Amino acid sequence: MFRNGFARRGRWFVLLSLLAFSLALGIGAFLWHMMQTSSLVAIQTRVELMKPLFTTIRLLLIGLLALAWPAVIRSLHRRGRIDAGGAGRLLSLRWRIVTWLLIIELLLGQNLLGRFLVALQGAAA
Repeated sequence: MFRNGFARRGRWFVLLSLLAFSLALGIGAFLWHMMQTSSLVAIQTRVELMKPLFTTIRLLLIGLLALAWPAVIRSLHRRGRIDAGGAGRLLSLRWRIVTWLLIIELLLGQNLLGRFLVALQGAAA
């Protein structure tokens, strides 16, 4: 039976969605267990200690994306998933995507917007 690209993409989408759901469910169960066995202050202390590790992991993944982007695009082009024009467009978008990911990391991950608003509120008082 002939399998088209849409069916294959749909299967990957479903599998990755199930993986994300399973990971979220596992993390939720772990946090629920921690909350049942520890105090809220102990959990908050652990989370605060792990924040730098999570920030490092996010920044490393963004860097890995920036480094691996050309190889992934070449691989997709060799397999016939994208044409030469699409490969060129995607290669030109690499730094724009990395820049936006870094901006999102600064605004949300590092709470730069919240810190800025708190500083403005402190300066106005």
